[in-house]
Amino acid sequence: MAGQMVVLEGVTAAAAPGAPRINVNAPDIIAAKISTLKHAFGARGLTAAPGGGVVGRCRATGKQLIPKGSSAASLVVTEIAGRLGLGVSGTVAAGLALPAGSLTSSYTLVAAVNLASADVAGGLIVNFLSGFDAADGYISVLQRTYGVTNTGANKGKLCSSPLAGGNFAVATLPAAGWAIFVVDYDGSTRIASVAVNQVATFDTLAMPGTFLPPSGSYLEVGYHLDSNSLRSSKMGDLYTFSDSLLKTDLGKSQLAELVASMKTYYSIA
Repeated sequence: MAGQMVVLEGVTAAAAPGAPRINVNAPDIIAAKISTLKHAFGARGLTAAPGGGVVGRCRATGKQLIPKGSSAASLVVTEIAGRLGLGVSGTVAAGLALPAGSLTSSYTLVAAVNLASADVAGGLIVNFLSGFDAADGYISVLQRTYGVTNTGANKGKLCSSPLAGGNFAVATLPAAGWAIFVVDYDGSTRIASVAVNQVATFDTLAMPGTFLPPSGSYLEVGYHLDSNSLRSSKMGDLYTFSDSLLKTDLGKSQLAELVASMKTYYSIA
């Protein structure tokens, strides 16, 4: 009997012998079932680059992640409380960019972050997740924290906005350690939403105008323009979705399942 070839669209062939094993956890499996999953970043999928810094690919698409900034060689992966996180060595300008087109006009972004006690107690800004246009112009404040001794109105807050002008949806920072940051933007209503470690209630704010990121705009872990990057904190796993999961009951249910699984994986009470 003749053999039969079956071609599965969108499925990547197995790696060659000796290649690194695929590290899939429970949140990965849940995220993969959500139809709007766009990218999956994980510090556990990064490796050290020759000469410093890190290299890696999006865990959903296989596309290359791009080190950015004058101190990109300072990007480093370390283990904290049994989980890996991407950080920077020193107070430097560095980030790791997701592929072009990763910043969309609506989105949900779910990230496991490790908040350093110095960043929570201090007065400085930490940019966990930023948005840029194709020319590296800063356009979106996606996941930014202000330490509790900051002199501004957002001290002790997680802030999020598709815009760079300071119109933030905000949530109170948790204690230092691992936390799950959830930010959402529904372009049809212009509502930005933010929550920490739960999805039962969100802090929301209506944006003053429509957000339409230019072609080639991208998400970046950190911030490559100056030292307001990850500082002493770290980014673990990140899942990005190309539409607001808060728009539908199904999306809300899927988001709740993902956040609950991530809390278990990162041992968050």
